[in-house]
Amino acid sequence: MKKCAAAALALVALSVPGLRAEVPPETRDRALKVIAALEKLEADAARPKPRAPQSYTVTESDLNAWIAYRITTEMGEFVRSVELRLLDDNRAEGKIAIDLSGSPASVLLPARADFFFSARGETKVGKIRITIDSLFLGTQSLSPAFIDTVISVVAGLEGQPATSLKDWYPLPYGIRRLQSRPGRLICYYQ
Repeated sequence: MKKCAAAALALVALSVPGLRAEVPPETRDRALKVIAALEKLEADAARPKPRAPQSYTVTESDLNAWIAYRITTEMGEFVRSVELRLLDDNRAEGKIAIDLSGSPASVLLPARADFFFSARGETKVGKIRITIDSLFLGTQSLSPAFIDTVISVVAGLEGQPATSLKDWYPLPYGIRRLQSRPGRLICYYQ
């Protein structure tokens, strides 16, 4: 199943694999609604006729349902949950709950931990970059650079090339840019 650009603000969560668990039917239904709408927009955008730029608005609750669905269907084994609060000007606040029990990464972090963050996304020509403004492990403040260290260690443990939050990542579905407003994310096409 294709990925939704709305998850771009959740890249922090995607840097660590996720724990598989059951998604309640109502959460799954909301996530599938977002996926279906974005797939329709992608198909429309692929048509050869010129059109005005299109957009699709994802509500915060639908975005969080979609993220929960992705955690259970596509991610690895360590992320338990991600909750985002969308703000103006491509900003978001959120919580990522992880469970590293049995993982070599638990040497660096507690086996179970909650990360709280404030971040902003920057999009340009179909790509996004996330900047972490503040990061907390529970109540302890961490340097945002810590995320790059975690990404590097986890990637090394999994035999994957290390990436950085400073990297630009492609937006799927032909989305050119994103814009957040309180409680919603607008995905612009073409």
